[in-house]
Amino acid sequence: MKREKRLTKRERKALAPARPAAPHQHKHIHCVACGRHLDEVEFGVQGTATWLQCLHRSRFASCVECAEVSKRLLAEHDRTGQPVQSAQAWH
Repeated sequence: MKREKRLTKRERKALAPARPAAPHQHKHIHCVACGRHLDEVEFGVQGTATWLQCLHRSRFASCVECAEVSKRLLAEHDRTGQPVQSAQAWH
C-alpha cells in the first residue's frame, strides 16, 4: 500500500490563512544592572532611564543611576560574546 503524499512546510504555509497582526502591547522593560521596572515615560522628559547599545546594535534599558554598571555589563558582553549578565527583574 502506497503512502499518501504529504505537503511540504512551504506548501502548508502557502495554504494557511494569514494571521492578523498582533495589537500594540505595552513593553515590559527592566534595567539591565538592577532589574527595576521602567515605564516608557521614564525615557522621555523625566530622564530617569536611558537606552544603551552594545557593539552588536542591540538596545538595553538602564536607570540613569545604574548607567555606569550597565555600560560595564555591555562591555563584558561585547568582549566575550556571551549574553548580557542582567539582574533579576523586580517591581
